[in-house]
Amino acid sequence: MDQLTQNWLHTLCNLTIGVTRGVVFLKTEEKNGYGVSAFWPNKLNEYEALSEAAKSAISGGRSVLLSNLTTKKDTGEPHDIIAAPLYIDKQPFGAVALQMYNRIPAKQQTAMQQIANAAYWYESILKQRTSTEKKQLVTIVELVASCLEHQRFDEAATDVATDLTARVLADRVSIGFLDKSSIAVEAVSHSAGFDRRSNLIRDIGEAMHEAIDQNHSICYPKLTDEVLPTHCHATLIDDHHIGNVLTVPFAANGKMLGAILFERPVERAFDDASIEHCQQIVSMIGPVLDVRRRDEQGLLQRLRQSGKQALDKSRSNIALKAGFACLIAVLGMLLFISTDYRVTGDARLEAQTQRVIVAPQNGYIAKASIRPGDIVQSGDLLGTLDVKDLNLEYRKWASQLDQLETEYRDALARHDRSSVSITQARIAQAEAQLNLVGEQLMRTQLAAPFDGLVVSGDLTQALGSPVERGQVLFTVAPLDVYRVILNIDERDVGEIKPGQRGDLILSGMPRKPLELTVEKVTPVSTAEEGRNFFQVEAKMNETSDLLRPGMEGVAKITIERRKLIWIWTHNLVDWLRLTFWSLWP
Repeated sequence: MDQLTQNWLHTLCNLTIGVTRGVVFLKTEEKNGYGVSAFWPNKLNEYEALSEAAKSAISGGRSVLLSNLTTKKDTGEPHDIIAAPLYIDKQPFGAVALQMYNRIPAKQQTAMQQIANAAYWYESILKQRTSTEKKQLVTIVELVASCLEHQRFDEAATDVATDLTARVLADRVSIGFLDKSSIAVEAVSHSAGFDRRSNLIRDIGEAMHEAIDQNHSICYPKLTDEVLPTHCHATLIDDHHIGNVLTVPFAANGKMLGAILFERPVERAFDDASIEHCQQIVSMIGPVLDVRRRDEQGLLQRLRQSGKQALDKSRSNIALKAGFACLIAVLGMLLFISTDYRVTGDARLEAQTQRVIVAPQNGYIAKASIRPGDIVQSGDLLGTLDVKDLNLEYRKWASQLDQLETEYRDALARHDRSSVSITQARIAQAEAQLNLVGEQLMRTQLAAPFDGLVVSGDLTQALGSPVERGQVLFTVAPLDVYRVILNIDERDVGEIKPGQRGDLILSGMPRKPLELTVEKVTPVSTAEEGRNFFQVEAKMNETSDLLRPGMEGVAKITIERRKLIWIWTHNLVDWLRLTFWSLWP
């Protein structure tokens, strides 16, 4: 995110009264695309309405005002959205959108004018930054050109140092190069000749060496609380009455080459921008000056440098020989050392058996107090079905039974045998219906069949919803018997056989390997990420109270002892064989 844009939006939102959120959209590399460049407050993550307003402002080329808006997440208080396009060189490149409390039209117009003025201010800032970056690039190019146009190194270095004093507003600039373990000051601004043995030049070299040793730019007096040794810089300032000093080291190919030291008066201290500008210049000019310096070295110096490079090369050859020796030793170990070959596969834990609790008849959910993951005991109530209809049905048949019994007694009193027989049959039918309804009332209580864990079935969010007979409501699994399902790659499934042992490490128990034994290799394959996997069932040889159905991990099945070279290369060899076979005519 652009820090300049973020700071500008932060200032605008703080200056504009009533702003609750704001977003800046700037043009991206995609065709006609705009992305979020800054937002306020910092944790803002919902800005769909602001985005739509910004798009309208960009497409219309003018400010947009949306009044009396509300959203579902608001408290009911209306708000306004103002969006204004952003231009640079009369070309649209983004928009700013602000959401604020609803206000009268006069204050809305004032806010729109304030946002428009801020947009002009933002355009000016961007132009100024672009101009500054161009000036810095031109400065570096001109300094490189000045370094290359002179035939002699000392002239080029002095010219560059003198030019730098004017470009970075310094009183003096010194350039030094690392020579073995000491610093040689090669150029000082405005000085074609200087005494290399003077105290000033010696202290400048010590300050340069201090920055090179730390591989870090040193500004003294310090701008930050960085803990960097600055004794040599303090000595330079105190002994020679210098106001401010900045030393910037430079390197090439990871090797320190030298440093450039800048001096300024007391009233013109170095700030972060000037330090960064000096670092950019030094990083480009330093290596170029080092190349010019090495080109003018004498014959003895070149021979010494060539000898050093040859020595380094010979040392590297010795290291290469040692590397080959180590490689041969490793190959020997791979060829002759054997270890256990194990097949690895993703694994998940499942209960050995599971019991489902289904709806005994059509009805409605009345109560549910158990959720997946809860541990239940045998007989614990999982939920209940609504019994209102069944109670009415029960009272209906009970009333009808009483009526039939009365008719039966009347028929006996009249000695009407045919009526007695018919009434007895109807009484038996009513008693059977009454028993059936009573059984259905008992079945509305859904109880756990055994001690275990509820694997599925969350009815707490479905109270009052209808269920059909046979519909699965809960699934309960025991906690003492588990099985492991392994997904084995088709390239390795041929090595797996029942009875083989292995180890399982679960994600929830990474520090405790669990032993397992392969029981069955299923012929069912599944495709994942372009590869086929076969399921292998295994049983746990040990258990733990921390085990739960659904846990996942990695299992390794021990096959037999084989050579290390075969273990590490057999997959590659098999792939090469298959590729060769497919390409062979």
